[in-house]
Amino acid sequence: MPGFYVFAIHFHQPTGQLKKIHERVFENSYKLLTDVFKEFSDLKFTIHVSGPLLLYASEHYPDWVSELAKLADYGVAEILGGSLGEAILPILPSGDRDLQLREYARLVERLLGVKPRGMWLPERIWEPDLVGYLARNGVEYVLVDDSTLSRTGRGGNDSLYPWLTEDSGYSVKVFFIDTALRYILPWEPPERVVGYMRERVGGLENPVLVWGSDAEKFGEWRDPGWARWWLHGFLNHMRVEKSIQMVHPYEYLKEHGVRGLIYLPPGSYDKMLEWSGGFFRNFIVKYAEVNNMHKKMLWVRRKLLKAGEGVEDAWRSYLLAQCNDAYWHGLFGGVYLAHLRQAIYENYIRAERIAEEALGYYRGGEAKILLEDFDYDGLDELIVEREGYNLYIDLADGGSIFEFDVKKKGLEHNLQDTMSRYKEPYLEEAWFKPDWYRRVSGRVHLWSTDTGLDDWLWNTPFRDLSDLALARFNLAYLDKEYLGLKSEGGFYVFGSKIADIEVEKRVRLLENGFAVDYAVRNVRGGSIRARVGFEYHLAPKFDRYGDREVHYKVGGELRGLREKFMGVGRSVELVSEFYPSVEVSSNRELNIWVAPLSTVARTEKGLLEMLQGVGVQFLDDVELAPGSEVKVSVETRVKW
Repeated sequence: MPGFYVFAIHFHQPTGQLKKIHERVFENSYKLLTDVFKEFSDLKFTIHVSGPLLLYASEHYPDWVSELAKLADYGVAEILGGSLGEAILPILPSGDRDLQLREYARLVERLLGVKPRGMWLPERIWEPDLVGYLARNGVEYVLVDDSTLSRTGRGGNDSLYPWLTEDSGYSVKVFFIDTALRYILPWEPPERVVGYMRERVGGLENPVLVWGSDAEKFGEWRDPGWARWWLHGFLNHMRVEKSIQMVHPYEYLKEHGVRGLIYLPPGSYDKMLEWSGGFFRNFIVKYAEVNNMHKKMLWVRRKLLKAGEGVEDAWRSYLLAQCNDAYWHGLFGGVYLAHLRQAIYENYIRAERIAEEALGYYRGGEAKILLEDFDYDGLDELIVEREGYNLYIDLADGGSIFEFDVKKKGLEHNLQDTMSRYKEPYLEEAWFKPDWYRRVSGRVHLWSTDTGLDDWLWNTPFRDLSDLALARFNLAYLDKEYLGLKSEGGFYVFGSKIADIEVEKRVRLLENGFAVDYAVRNVRGGSIRARVGFEYHLAPKFDRYGDREVHYKVGGELRGLREKFMGVGRSVELVSEFYPSVEVSSNRELNIWVAPLSTVARTEKGLLEMLQGVGVQFLDDVELAPGSEVKVSVETRVKW
């Protein structure tokens, strides 16, 4: 009896992918693969196209989508189901899991003319309670990595058969992707790969060897000419191979069934387990930026549910914002890729705006000021919502502004979507110092008087002589147009407290932004000398559809975002051709530092510097006797 082989290929580009990458991948990889599938139409292929990519392709590459539909119609390809946004299902609210599965199935049926029976799990993230959601939405089987099976204590040949698992009386069948095969196909010569396959299934009764991986391995990660040569060589081998037959998963199940009952622990592929510390949800804890997006999801969902029917466009944007790529980091940039985070927020903010309009949320025109535990850390954040923008303030983190959403139609963007620099296992170089605070806005520093721009930018230790940057602020007072925050901390020299310092922030709500009136007071103790810094970070809107650049203007001159500036002035303005200018300005002339906020992250092409935004700091060198204070007002405006 021959063995069987499932060749499952996963086409995916995330929500917010750059246009130039889409164009390159389609030309180098995706069109190449469909051409090859047509040449070898006597063989069996298993195909998954993610929701974000399928929607993009239906608009920009309809002929390619038609070719996939023909392959399915002719029986060459079995089409796998998935989630509309290629979302990690276990981190979603239960109702969203059903929506993701149901909406993707509808999309595939509409565009490809088939109703999927199996499913490609995004990043192959498995948790046991998925079974009910999959079964209720018509998913009969999934592909999971054999590393998940090995964590049950099973190994050897057990992964060469599908098994059945259940939860609360619902059941789904599970195929296991062979890790060793995934590491050699297509990197080893075709004959060696076929030799491994032959040896793996030899002597067994009806085994099924499963390969499942990314389409980009053919023509994108390596040369298209090489990819075409490799596929021709491999598939020609499979045409004449007697010991292994290519098969569709559903076809195999119909003929041979499952091995038996099994219960699987949470899992994924081996590298994802390594990157996440064994559990995907750890990314939400490690990166404040991931947690921010995840909790924005939960916040917007509440409004969508209240809005009721008639907001289908909002739900579509919301589901696409759950696309997994920006919520984790491993070999790929993931959360470090600014254009992906930007797209996530665009979609959440668009969904939020539509829901608010349906609700008549701002009837009367007044701002909503709420104390809510937005980030689920057990402490309340201050949420300010207006018709044109949102302002989120973390009272426990220096009274900092960690989200500034522009909600105007067509301008949806989180201007505070910056990325801090984290300790990563591949960044052990002496020059790299991770950020000791989140790179957001409205933070107050009392720097030593010899602190320079690079000290601030690259985290030279012991330069901030106070504990106010990370202090907890209290809501002292509020009104319709402004609110007041206060905190008290110390000023230290060589570890000894010299003075007690109070910081008061009065946040004023403007029609197109906000202002913060700062007062830094020496309450008691000795006199202090410091370089008081008022820190801001801005995430410009990047151009995902072309190569138009963003600049900043200071002192009447335009500069590139990667340029530093030190001088005297009153304002820094982000300027581009495709988005309104954003200006941060002080009420009087001060020293100004401007610097690029960049991260270094590991990608498939090695370590890359990634621009995240621009940092701005207004500075005032002061000597404060007990009872004296320094005052500065800073406005942030979007010139819509």
